[in-house]
Amino acid sequence: MMRIVCVSMLAVVIVALGVSGVSAQTLDIGDTAPALSISEWVKGSPVSLAKDSASKVHVIEFWATWCPPCKMSVPLLTDLQNKYRKHVVIVGVTEPDARGNSPSAIRRFTKDQGDKMNYSVAIDDGRTSREYLMAAGAMGIPHAFVINKQRKIVWQGSPLDPALDSVLAGVIAGTYDLQTAMRERKINKKLEELQFRMQLGQWSAVWDGLLDILKMDPANETAIYTLQGISLQELNNTQAFEKWVRSHVAAHREDTLAMQRVAEMLCSIDDLSRRMPSLALDAARAAYDAKPTRNAWTLATYARALYQVGRIDRAIILQQDAVVLAGETDRTTIRGVLDFYRTCRELQRGGD
Repeated sequence: MMRIVCVSMLAVVIVALGVSGVSAQTLDIGDTAPALSISEWVKGSPVSLAKDSASKVHVIEFWATWCPPCKMSVPLLTDLQNKYRKHVVIVGVTEPDARGNSPSAIRRFTKDQGDKMNYSVAIDDGRTSREYLMAAGAMGIPHAFVINKQRKIVWQGSPLDPALDSVLAGVIAGTYDLQTAMRERKINKKLEELQFRMQLGQWSAVWDGLLDILKMDPANETAIYTLQGISLQELNNTQAFEKWVRSHVAAHREDTLAMQRVAEMLCSIDDLSRRMPSLALDAARAAYDAKPTRNAWTLATYARALYQVGRIDRAIILQQDAVVLAGETDRTTIRGVLDFYRTCRELQRGGD
């Protein structure tokens, strides 16, 4: 979703990536949450992470009275606090500033909200914002951090993001995978760095960075398609790209999603002279053969690869199976492709 933010000089550190592409960010998912340094608790009981983190999941949210998106987040945070009141403590932290976010304005705003702002509210002495927002390189407010019972930051982002609810549910249930979240965060940061390098035209560095991402996540869709794009356009190196495809398919044949996405990418190359039908078919077949159980899109991808090499009858059989397995959302699209294949077969049988 598009993130709505209010940008404050106290809440943002903008660090130029420069040649090295290294930011000064020092706080991230998986790190121990810093202590809260509060000058005044406006609402709710004081919270000490050192004492309280083992008994509750905590959400530390940064906001200001002058920030419209922050006001939008108030009822959402209240709903979450009410929903998870036995397991979660939400703390809205704000730092006084020259834009009207004075202690008196904070107290008045909180009082006026009443039960609509049904979670703890604290006035920062300045250190909490520095040790959370600025250390995390947050690009604005509202911005929230979820802290588990081991006092580790497990998620950060806008409290307007619907993912916050599912994250809290997973952390409470013990099903939230912190290691996966850390990997995804690392990949997303790498992709942000590569976007900067693309703007500079540093295509070789982008190539290397994408390969690093695909070592961490062989099925990363953004990396797969971007690698294809820069290989065949900016770098104009079909041989290197083909070599990568062969090695990736050989190394990850048992990864259904990785093989499916590689096959889809190969089938969608615009320049027909650069398509690699044998590799597309190989990757699609690997996805079809791999575990777990086949799904509608695995079948549809294999059918597409078969169709592109002229094996229409077999493609139709697989596409029919894909329609049966498809969910309600995808069934119309998959059935439309099936109709197209059937039309092509009728035209093929009709001759000249």
